[in-house]
Amino acid sequence: MPMPTALAVRIETEKIGQRAAAHQAELAKMLPLWPHELSDVSAEGRMRRLALLQKALRAERRRGLAGHWTYDLGRHSALLRCYKRELELDQAASAASPAWHRRASAT
Repeated sequence: MPMPTALAVRIETEKIGQRAAAHQAELAKMLPLWPHELSDVSAEGRMRRLALLQKALRAERRRGLAGHWTYDLGRHSALLRCYKRELELDQAASAASPAWHRRASAT
């Protein structure tokens, strides 16, 4: 397998940065969070965002099941997309953290 060139690495890094920025922008539209809360990559920050996304999803699901006039299918799908992405990021971050750190944070 050939070694990636510096340009290819830079392009891939920029793509990852653009995806992260797009995810943060989408989260900002969906949840009432401050910019420093959106950029918090700690385990506590991720858990807070996941909890808020779960709460917003439950509320949107309730509105849909009740047939409420404020239910928005686009918002519901965007919340679900954000939740799944945030869950992926959380799982990737917890897999990358050292085993001793995972055990300490689980208790």
